[in-house]
Amino acid sequence: MVHNPTHPMANAQGYVVMPNVNPVEEMVNMISASRSYQANVEVLNTAKNMMLKTLTIGQ
Repeated sequence: MVHNPTHPMANAQGYVVMPNVNPVEEMVNMISASRSYQANVEVLNTAKNMMLKTLTIGQ
C-alpha cells in the first residue's frame, strides 16, 4: 500500500493498493522462458531426426 491521499482510489486513511509486480522483470522472465522452450524443442527435433536416420542405416 502506498500513502497518497490525493489519489482517486485512496481509502479513508489515504492509502492506495498498488500491484506488487514489476512488468519489466516479468517480460524478461517471459522472454527467457520462451527462448528456453524454443531451445528444448530444437533439441527434441534434432534427437528425433537422428533416431530416424539411425533407423535407415540398416536398410
